[in-house]
Amino acid sequence: MDVGNVRAALARKGLSAAEAARRIRYDPAYLSRVLNGRQAPSAALEQSLAALLDLDEGDECAQYAMRHPTRLDRAAVAALADALAAQRRADDVVGPVPLLPAAETHRTVLLRLLRDARGPERDALGEVAAEHCAFLGWLHVQLRSDRAVPVLHEGERIAREVGSGPLIAQSLNFLACHWRTRGDHRRAAEHFDAVTRTDGVHLTQKAANTARAAEQTAKAGDRTAARTLLRAAEHLGERAANRTPPEAAYWLRGQAFQLLNQGIAHDAIGDGKSAREHIAAGLAGIPALHLSAPWISDYVSPEQLRELSPP
Repeated sequence: MDVGNVRAALARKGLSAAEAARRIRYDPAYLSRVLNGRQAPSAALEQSLAALLDLDEGDECAQYAMRHPTRLDRAAVAALADALAAQRRADDVVGPVPLLPAAETHRTVLLRLLRDARGPERDALGEVAAEHCAFLGWLHVQLRSDRAVPVLHEGERIAREVGSGPLIAQSLNFLACHWRTRGDHRRAAEHFDAVTRTDGVHLTQKAANTARAAEQTAKAGDRTAARTLLRAAEHLGERAANRTPPEAAYWLRGQAFQLLNQGIAHDAIGDGKSAREHIAAGLAGIPALHLSAPWISDYVSPEQLRELSPP
C-alpha cells in the first residue's frame, strides 16, 4: 500500500483520517501511525482502505511500475500520471506537509525509472517526471524551503529534454513564485517573464505569467514597465478565456485566476479601484476548494479574502 496514494484518496473524498478509521472500524491511532509511516499496515487494513477509498487498478499499476522499473508500458505511465494528478489535487486540500515525504520518494523512483527507460514510452515518462519535480518544487515553495530551487531546475531540465513547453513553463513559474516569497521582486519578474518567452508555452500560462511579471516589476520599482505588461496581460487574458489549459496548470481554466492575477498587479501598481474589481471578480469565479486551499494566501491576503470573497 502506497501511503501517498491513500492520503491523496482521503483528500479526494474529503475524509479525515479519524473519519476514515471510524468508517472502517479501526483504531484512529493505528491508522494515524500507518499514514505517518510509523507502522506497517495489516493486509486487512489495506483491503478495508481500498474498499473505502475506491483504490483501483490504476493505483496498483502505479505501485507495480515503481516496484518493477524495467517493465514499463503505456498503462504504467498513465497510472503514474494519474497518481501524480491525485497528489496535486490533494495539495488543494491538505497542503504540503503531509504530502512531502511520499512526493520525495516518488521523485527518486521516477528519476530511476527515467534513467533506465528505453523505447516509445520514455518521453511520456519524462513528462510525468518533469511534472512531478515541478509539483515537489511547489511543495517546497509553499514551505519556504530553498530545496525548491534545485528540484525545479531538475524539472525544467527534464521538460526541455522531452520538449514540453508547458512543463518548462511550469517549473519556471514555480521558480518565480519561490523568488516572490523571498521578496526578490526583480528575480521573480525575470522568471515570470521567462515563462512568457518559452517555446510552446500555452496561451493561458502566458497570460497568467505576464500579469505576475507586471506585479513583480511594479514591486521592483518600475511602474511604467509594469503598466505595459499589465495591458498585455489583459489582452492575452481575453484571448485565453475559452482555451483549455494544460492539465499541469488545471487551475487556469476560465477567467478566474487571470482576473485575480491582473487584480494583484493593479494593486502593486497602485490602482486600488481596478485591483478591488478584478480581485473580487476573480474570487467569485474560483472553486470553493481553491478558496480554502492553503496556497491561496500566496495570491491574496486573508483580509482581501474576507472582504472580497463571494458570500
